[in-house]
Amino acid sequence: MCPIRLFTKDILALGLALSLSSCAMVESIRCLPHGEDVPFDVEKNKLESCLKSDKKDTAGDDDFEAGSIKHPVYCFPGDRSKPPVLLLHELPGLSGKTLEYARKLSQDFTVYVPLLFGKPNSQSNWHGLVITFGLNGEWRGLESGTSDVVPWLRAVVAEIERVHPQQRIGVIGNCLTGSLPLALLGNQKIHAVVLAQPTLPLNIFDNSSEARSSLGISKNEIAQAKQSSARIFYLRFEQDCIAKPEKRWKVWDLFTERGKFPDRVHKWVIPYEKHPVEHAHSTLIGEWRVGESGKATTDAHEEVRRFLLDPVTFESTSER
Repeated sequence: MCPIRLFTKDILALGLALSLSSCAMVESIRCLPHGEDVPFDVEKNKLESCLKSDKKDTAGDDDFEAGSIKHPVYCFPGDRSKPPVLLLHELPGLSGKTLEYARKLSQDFTVYVPLLFGKPNSQSNWHGLVITFGLNGEWRGLESGTSDVVPWLRAVVAEIERVHPQQRIGVIGNCLTGSLPLALLGNQKIHAVVLAQPTLPLNIFDNSSEARSSLGISKNEIAQAKQSSARIFYLRFEQDCIAKPEKRWKVWDLFTERGKFPDRVHKWVIPYEKHPVEHAHSTLIGEWRVGESGKATTDAHEEVRRFLLDPVTFESTSER
């Protein structure tokens, strides 16, 4: 077929898809947050690459390699006796605010922060959007359980377990990675997971109730997660229209068995009057501000800190 005709056919198909999905797309664009990043002083805070590969052919490489995937995993120097926490960054990437939150967490935990895409200490929504629309090979197949990024993260957790053999592990997911901690619960050393405003799948073609409640990971991974004894802490802003409220109720129904075991899931929803900001989305990172305007996030930080330290006896101060 003539290349011009193929190009015209692609343009027409794209136009049709966009017109059919216009309502969902308009909603997604309208909901995009308008946060600003802050620079993080890497040298001053002594951020370093850790969990490096020990393979002979990767000598001197700062990346952690598992299978065909290689990414750096960062941490702060210090006492490794603190309980380990794996912090997964959100859609804009490993931003300065993410690193600052990791530094804050490191007061109580040994924090491991993988760079899943992009560059450290920077943010770009484009990287996350590439993943959202399935253009990144590592992330393609999350809902079918065939993605490469999940096995890589499992290998990271296994290495953390090796470094901390006598300790339990916590995992925090944010936005794009919000549901991924559930896919790691096959490791019984994980005792606490934080799901901060889970977003995937970000559907522009499907706005059905099933799509809005989807957690963006495979049914097999969800079934395996249900066998874990780990506790779950779920966060979102009440007015957030990216992380759909249906996801919160899906997590509640699945993991408490419709309320039979309520202690397994803790819900923290920040009401609009506590943070009157339009398009607020990122509970732990993006909306972190100095002073009274950032109180909602600092309060959420404290809840997460207490939860990760002792998820079994944890009681939320204001659960909704």
